[in-house]
Amino acid sequence: MSFSFTVKHEDELFEITNKLAPTLKNQNIIFIEGGVGAGKTTFIRYLLETLAKSNQSKFIFQGSPTYQRENQYYFNQLNCVHFDFYQVEDSPGIDLEDYIIDHCLFIEWPLNSLKKRYQQEALFIKVKTENNYRTIEMHSENLQWLHQIQ
Repeated sequence: MSFSFTVKHEDELFEITNKLAPTLKNQNIIFIEGGVGAGKTTFIRYLLETLAKSNQSKFIFQGSPTYQRENQYYFNQLNCVHFDFYQVEDSPGIDLEDYIIDHCLFIEWPLNSLKKRYQQEALFIKVKTENNYRTIEMHSENLQWLHQIQ
C-alpha cells in the first residue's frame, strides 16, 4: 500500500509531518530516498521540528550527518537517530540492532542490505523533484504504518 503528497511550498511539509510524527515510536525505521538536493534532509528537519513541538522539547537541528554518519535527538518520549549513508559502501555486516532497540531511525541513502533486511517493518519515503514542486511518496509492507498516517 502506498500514497503520495504533492508539496509546492516547503511549509506544506508540516501537513505531512503532522500526520506522521504522532505515529512514531522507538524501534521504527524510516528509509528516505531521493536524488541529491531532492529534499530528504529538509523533510527530516520538518519531522524532527514536529516531534519537538509535540513533545514540548527544545530542538536544534544538527544538519545533514553526511560526514559524521549520524545525529542523535532526544525528546521526552522518543529518541531519534538520523543516519546518512551517502558515502558508505554497502555491506551485509552493517547492523542497526544497537540503535533500533531504543530509537526511531531516519535513514537517508539507505543501503540495499538494510532495505532488504528491514523491508517488512520499515516505512519507505521517496522524495522526487518535479518542475516547481516535490512529490513525497510513502509505502510500506507493514500496513499499520499507512493506516496510522492516513
